[in-house]
Amino acid sequence: MEPYVNDEIPVIDCHIHYPHPLMKESLMSVTNRLRIDRVNIVCTPHQTRLSLVPDALHLKSHFPDKVFVFGGLDVSLYFREANRVGLAFAENVELLRSLGCDGIKMIEAKPQMRKMLPIPPFNSSVFEPYWQKLAETQYPLLMHVNDPEDFWDAQKVPKWALERGWFYGDGTYINNETQYSEILEVLRKHPNLNVIFAHFFFMSAQLDRLSEWLDQFPNMSIDLTPGIEMYYTFSQNIQKTRDFFLKYQDRILFGTDIGARALLVDPEQGIQFDESQNRVFVVRSFLENDGEFYLNENGFLFGDSNVPLLGLSLPREVLEKIYYKNFERVVSVSPRKPNSKAIVNFCDQLQRIIEIQGSSQPGIPGDASVAKYIGAYFRSIS
Repeated sequence: MEPYVNDEIPVIDCHIHYPHPLMKESLMSVTNRLRIDRVNIVCTPHQTRLSLVPDALHLKSHFPDKVFVFGGLDVSLYFREANRVGLAFAENVELLRSLGCDGIKMIEAKPQMRKMLPIPPFNSSVFEPYWQKLAETQYPLLMHVNDPEDFWDAQKVPKWALERGWFYGDGTYINNETQYSEILEVLRKHPNLNVIFAHFFFMSAQLDRLSEWLDQFPNMSIDLTPGIEMYYTFSQNIQKTRDFFLKYQDRILFGTDIGARALLVDPEQGIQFDESQNRVFVVRSFLENDGEFYLNENGFLFGDSNVPLLGLSLPREVLEKIYYKNFERVVSVSPRKPNSKAIVNFCDQLQRIIEIQGSSQPGIPGDASVAKYIGAYFRSIS
């Protein structure tokens, strides 16, 4: 792969997954090789271990100046506290802040999660205390809402998406427009929510509509984490796309989803360099290149298409905002310090819940080994 034009600009990757402490060395090696200076670990629920927050805070403790953490909410509360889930999540905000998390990651508006969990409408009164807490504290939220719109259309859904079970038009999944309506109502009630919508809010084909929302909600940001469909769509009208990026240069954050595939593999395999490099290559080439560029290979990220993509050739001052300055403004210049004592208590509680409750799925045993290991680590340094 060709070197990037602007390798000397600092880079914060706002959207990286880290599913196990065994991947610590491989993740840091990969990000160093790819010239990513700081990373933001986004924590999603785990089927057998329930929470990946301890893993991320363990990584942060080893690299306190380099690692930000967006902790995940306790999704068991959808079952255990159904009638007061918003109040419970408001308490979760305070807990995550006390642990040393820099923000919150929500994946609950991904269609599979919405189908799997008894999630009330986001604009319902039961959710309201949570949104109010986030608005009051300005605590950053990175939220995955929907998936590519073609995944609801039987005529347009790509073959590779069908093979992964990502077709949502059979009537058993929530409609994407329903979710947009819910989220927009939340934003109208709380226009100062400090929210980043992952994957360009899945609005790459509707830039005019997205522009209206960005104008309406000045604290709303979007990240560039692939979905590769975004980059095919961007390339279809590259001048309009470039105009959009120049206009909203203060609202766009760099992200890659490095580690997303690692959620599905044995942790001893580590974070794979080639797959991570492909992710960085497509985003940075799109931002920096002038004219056509090509993906090196198909695979987990790219689907089946070999269509050439087009780059924006953005000015350096715009790249600086997207690569790191916007994150520093929206989140922080420096990561919060992990609170060892609070993390020990959190790990002990998580271990008890797993031992009593098991996993998040009936019939599948829970795994408390990582919570126990990380609790012992923080106990030893507190």
